[in-house]
Amino acid sequence: MIRPFFYLALMIAFSAAANAELETIDHIIPPGYEPSEAQDEQGLWMELKDYELRLNKSALLVRDPELTNYVKGIVCRVAGDYCNDIRVYLIRNPGFNASMTATGMMQIWTGLLVRSTSSDEIAAVVGHEIAHYTRMHTLKRFRRLKSSAAAGGLIDIGISIFTGTSVPIAQSLASMNALAFSRDQEQEADLLGARLLHEASMDPHAAYRVWQNIIAEEESAAVKRRSVSVFAQTHPDDQSRVDVTREWVIAKYGPPDNIEVADDALVTIMNNHYYFLMEDQIDTNRFGRTKELLERHSAMGVEPGTIYYFYGEMFRQRGADGDRDLAMSAYRHSIETGNAPADAYRNLGFLYLKEKDIEGAKKYFTIFLEQEPDATDRAMIEFYLDKG
Repeated sequence: MIRPFFYLALMIAFSAAANAELETIDHIIPPGYEPSEAQDEQGLWMELKDYELRLNKSALLVRDPELTNYVKGIVCRVAGDYCNDIRVYLIRNPGFNASMTATGMMQIWTGLLVRSTSSDEIAAVVGHEIAHYTRMHTLKRFRRLKSSAAAGGLIDIGISIFTGTSVPIAQSLASMNALAFSRDQEQEADLLGARLLHEASMDPHAAYRVWQNIIAEEESAAVKRRSVSVFAQTHPDDQSRVDVTREWVIAKYGPPDNIEVADDALVTIMNNHYYFLMEDQIDTNRFGRTKELLERHSAMGVEPGTIYYFYGEMFRQRGADGDRDLAMSAYRHSIETGNAPADAYRNLGFLYLKEKDIEGAKKYFTIFLEQEPDATDRAMIEFYLDKG
């Protein structure tokens, strides 16, 4: 067993080494980088560009202007001179993930927005990926895939994983192992990414804070290690790595500001698109994670009406003893705020129907149809109302 004082000494030595090493770590490729004449690199570019054309037509691609402009603005700010080289795609997927190919195609999952408490934390993950790109880690990784026996299949599976499309589990695990960066590459990306945040006048402490959020979510979910996010599996992480990054950032840029300042930009995005962002998370049926996220969003200042609504959704879908009462209470609280989604009235109506409280069901069904006259399930609800 490593004794505490020995571990502390080891951490100090590791942090000092990291400080010294980062002074020599910089971007390898310049802005405007084009592939070399090497046949493997040209071939890879062609494969990825063909995929990018297909991605542009994907049903998973988020096209909402406010959401995409918000994400692209963060990427461009962190990327600096590399902004014009990066093409950003926001993918509808509840997982925590971001990735970047050697061609400059960056993909960000909506689950990253849900799991961040500030724009700086989103920027931290973005900076980490940009560092992999400018250090040519992504090119080296795909070259490693290309040289493997199942190269073509692994590249296809890897792309599928990063965009959230379905692939067989065994193939996914094999691809994740092949796609994983080395520990040295991860440390380089952590520290260079933190430097990019500082250069963009953003909080470099977000480089480790975002990982603390993910660790808290894992602990609250009480899940086995094999069920962690795709990002965590392809970007292997542990508490010691987070500690090293924190120690380096504090030594380099000073301690974090203890004053909590609300990130109005992210809170505005969350409030304007919360239903869209959270409905996929609810559908994962990972209730421990969802509860952790709802508590986090409430502390951030997300509209209470939608927070209560999703508590209701969580309890309704979980269906454990007592959850029906908890769901009904949450929906009522949502409605009392005056900003409840229309679905809160419909779902509460169905719960009253299950309780055989016909008058209660009629009351909330009627309000729902007034708010959503073109609801797709209008005929079914009217049947219940007529049936009485």
